[in-house]
Amino acid sequence: MTDPAKPRRRARRARPVATAPDEPATVGGSVDERQVRAARRALAGGGALVGIGLAIVGIGPSEAGQAITLAGLVATMYGVHAYGRLGPDEGAA
Repeated sequence: MTDPAKPRRRARRARPVATAPDEPATVGGSVDERQVRAARRALAGGGALVGIGLAIVGIGPSEAGQAITLAGLVATMYGVHAYGRLGPDEGAA
């Protein structure tokens, strides 16, 4: 049981890591180019699957079209999540 008079501790956040004296600090180090490509690939592939699935479902009710659309939505959500985890753009301030 917790003591109500005792203040609760807040969760810690990741501390910024400076990569070099002339570069801005980033959380978790530098962004790998492979991660950027994978996130973009997930976004593009997910969007393509959603479009294909909707085209199939638009022709007529189809279980395959529903499955393709759902897979595209999941891939798009993963791509948005992965792209957001990369952090802000280098030029953004």
